[in-house]
Amino acid sequence: MKTNIFALALAVAASTFATGCGDRFQEELPWMVGSQDQMDNDDETGLGATDITVLEKELRGAIPFMLNYSHEPTGTWAPHKYQYQRSNNVDNYAGYWTTSKGTFTFGGPMPSLYTPDNDYLGGPLDNQLFIKSINAIYYAETLGKPEWRAVALIIQAYLGHELVDFYGALPFNDWRNNNRKPPLKWEAGADVYAQIFTELDEAIAILKERQPSASELEKIEDPNKTVSDGDWIRWVKFANSIKLRMAMNIVNVDPTTAQQKAEEAVADEIGVLTDGDRDISYVSKDGHNNCIYQISVGWDDVRLGASLENILKHFNNPLLNVWFDGFQYPIVEKSTGITAEKNIYGIRPGIAMINTTNKQNNYGPFGIVHENYRMADQPFIKLAEVIFLRAEGALRGWAMGGTAQELYERGVRLMFEENQKYASETLDADKYLAQEECEVVDYTDPLNYAHNIKGRVSVGVKWNDADDDELKLEKIISQKYIANFPMSAEAWTTYRRTGYPRLFPVYLNPMKPDVDTELQIRRMPIKVTTNNALEMAGLEQVLGGPQHGGTRVFWDNSDTWTRGEDIENSGFPVVVAPNNF
Repeated sequence: MKTNIFALALAVAASTFATGCGDRFQEELPWMVGSQDQMDNDDETGLGATDITVLEKELRGAIPFMLNYSHEPTGTWAPHKYQYQRSNNVDNYAGYWTTSKGTFTFGGPMPSLYTPDNDYLGGPLDNQLFIKSINAIYYAETLGKPEWRAVALIIQAYLGHELVDFYGALPFNDWRNNNRKPPLKWEAGADVYAQIFTELDEAIAILKERQPSASELEKIEDPNKTVSDGDWIRWVKFANSIKLRMAMNIVNVDPTTAQQKAEEAVADEIGVLTDGDRDISYVSKDGHNNCIYQISVGWDDVRLGASLENILKHFNNPLLNVWFDGFQYPIVEKSTGITAEKNIYGIRPGIAMINTTNKQNNYGPFGIVHENYRMADQPFIKLAEVIFLRAEGALRGWAMGGTAQELYERGVRLMFEENQKYASETLDADKYLAQEECEVVDYTDPLNYAHNIKGRVSVGVKWNDADDDELKLEKIISQKYIANFPMSAEAWTTYRRTGYPRLFPVYLNPMKPDVDTELQIRRMPIKVTTNNALEMAGLEQVLGGPQHGGTRVFWDNSDTWTRGEDIENSGFPVVVAPNNF
């Protein structure tokens, strides 16, 4: 049943403002990052509360922690943080990548990413952003720069809503207030979302009034890691685009609020990212590899995921050969001795990996990031995602500034346009969009046929008005999934929300019976320790269910898609039956 769960929460929020080796393991709790001494040092013994120059330096240090692509606490470049926080968890759950090692120097055994108490499950719970932006939240206005409060609200909104999506709840205001000693007060995901919606509106209003100049924005943004390119309007578009994403996330539990927030974001005088805008991303201006390239090619720690490989091959999408490379060495099937045809292969998730991976052995020759990708931008939110969000909104009857078909086809064309610079041949969007039917492609593991699985994607590309809305939605989400690569957080959230695209389940599932293999992991559990038992009890209370990977986050409505019945001779152990309309 779809209910208006946001009405009360929004009313309350409106009244308040509220590795190659892996990274080192935090012995306390993942969110107890840094000591009070470090905090005092970061803000020059609290001067950020009274000195605007210090506050601006702190905010400049906070922005990279929205998503730790290549930023260490010392300011040096090394993508260990991204590996710990995304690569070894969310990137896998989205189907984009598969971690190709069984253990790391740090982190303990990891034969499958569904291994309970895996040390990487708490990876994204790093609250450095909140620590470094506390003075901007509370003192920027007093010091005559309310625009820096606006920026701080936006970056906290970005990280905050994603952490809710991963874990289902968040100690949002305890983190904001720099309370890091357990037990923290975990807040229900719906309440955090409601507060963030209110604060995004506040941030947008402040920036429209203040309109900070390029020289002012450079005080809080490293020119080599700039979000705004010196244009305050981009911060507003970023805020509205986050608002649109969050609105769509809640569509199955509160469609009224979802439509209201989405239409507000699109209708705003500045609005969301649109044609001609570049993605909100870090551009590689400082000579460092894209961190995913480093993790895949430099460290040999991840390989292309089987789901993304299968989806790209099903749609005959040329980006498979633009984004990925592989097969430097032959792959020989273990039981038959058959040498695989030269191709790009992905690894099925949940395989008990041998604890050595290099380019010559085991899964080493499987798909790695192409050299094209070495200096690719590292996005926070992509224009393509925003266009496909509007396409889905239009399909639902919302005012999105275009029809579902127009926006869907625009999103597909953009996917080709933005990657043309990497391609050796012309990427033909017209030919791609004309594909009415696409052959179902079965997945073959050329190293071990025991991992083979029947293909699950049967939908075509061509828009057909005669299709029912569910089939149209599957087309929109499937192409959005490709276009939004490598934004795994959004992909995993959309998969859980809609059931699309049709991802392969893990081969091994040590999280059973808590996690149904077909429905897949629904949230990231947090390791329970002697230090946090009371805190985890509070988390379970606001989750409304056990603190394991099978409990659904608040927007993951059980009516949306469920584990279906077996179909005789289908080749599927079960079918998953989405029902989004």
